[in-house]
Amino acid sequence: MKRNGSRSLGFRIGALVAIVALVGLAWGLAYYLRSKPGQPTSSRLKGSIPNNQPLPNPGGEAATFSTRGSINLTGEYFKLQGKNGQSCATCHIPEEAWSITPATLQRLFDETDGRHPVFSLLDSNNPDMDVSTKEARRAAYSMLLTRGVFRRGGAPKPNFEWELIAVDDPHGYANLNRLVHWRRSMPTINFALGSATVNWDGGSTAGNDQHAGLVNLANRLVTDRLQGPPATPEIINDIVDFQTSLLTAQLTVTGVGRLDVDGARGGPEALSNMKKEEGGFNLFDAWINSPDPNRAQIARGQEVFNSVNVSHKSCIVCHNSVNNGTNMDNDLFDIRTSSVEARTPDLPLYTFRNKQTGETIQLTDAGQGNVTGRWDDLGLFKAPTLRGLAARAPYFHNGIAATLEDVVRHYENNFGFVFTDQERADLVAFLQAL
Repeated sequence: MKRNGSRSLGFRIGALVAIVALVGLAWGLAYYLRSKPGQPTSSRLKGSIPNNQPLPNPGGEAATFSTRGSINLTGEYFKLQGKNGQSCATCHIPEEAWSITPATLQRLFDETDGRHPVFSLLDSNNPDMDVSTKEARRAAYSMLLTRGVFRRGGAPKPNFEWELIAVDDPHGYANLNRLVHWRRSMPTINFALGSATVNWDGGSTAGNDQHAGLVNLANRLVTDRLQGPPATPEIINDIVDFQTSLLTAQLTVTGVGRLDVDGARGGPEALSNMKKEEGGFNLFDAWINSPDPNRAQIARGQEVFNSVNVSHKSCIVCHNSVNNGTNMDNDLFDIRTSSVEARTPDLPLYTFRNKQTGETIQLTDAGQGNVTGRWDDLGLFKAPTLRGLAARAPYFHNGIAATLEDVVRHYENNFGFVFTDQERADLVAFLQAL
């Protein structure tokens, strides 16, 4: 009896030790992935991230697959290129699908009292604002902190088809000779399956040559936003080659598990083996009759996305690259995200007038129209990749949609899409699984 009791006690002690060891391992992994104060999570990843490394987000976990075998965090993309302490990776971090969210920006602000390099006067509400104290900096960077948007823009050119005749800027910086555009950090992923359009407004696009467009963008960022001297071709090509090696997608969904099992083809590795072609999504075809209600819901949402709505509209009219969601024809679209109706109180409002016809239109952002100068291009924006959406809220170029349900309702309110409550919920579940 004593031997049996000792064996039982030994078993219990051994089990307890094993549990403690597992807890320690979990804590160690959490510490390994946790950032130092003032740094993103990726700064703890010791120089590289393995392919398919799960990184948590509000919907579950996303991951990146690099065609180079792993994600090297030591290349030119991560190096300071100018005098303001920023690199490309300052605003494009792996744990947020290579974008950056207000939650991370708020954390970086709190941990550094607003002195992290991401908080630059170039992206303040108004570069003339006081930033001498923590509270002054909080006010100066409120657009970054609450919406995750960066200040862009520029002066209208005299040869444009339109002219600016009125400006209402709540931050007091835009005027008749200076447009201010607030833009989310576009994820630098999935270029292998994407369009040749570069930037939200196509500002760096080089025809149908995606690589040349990305080279244009990198050169502009180094000398403008990073405040550096012109970079060598070797540096620029290293940045572009790194970007074009990345494929990112949601890997798991809370309550569902992995998105690449039982015939489904979610996740970034499956994406790396797909062709660039026109069409809709077929990632979750195998789950349409799944006994798991959450899996079946994702598959139904995919069908809603691909189908022609009762309103005779379809999501894949714009998002028509297979399993990616950009536009194969490199078209930009007016989805009314810069309309008067969609304006929030912190966005400027501009009145544009057609020089020939006298017609006027009010928008919060000129979009492609400020690149081309064409009247018909005002308010047009790129259709971005839809993969990794759960990691990078808020949505649209100006962050006016806080959630994916808000995205869906925007299309209902502005384009006449008609969804039942079930269809809307299914569509949101699908978008969260991308």
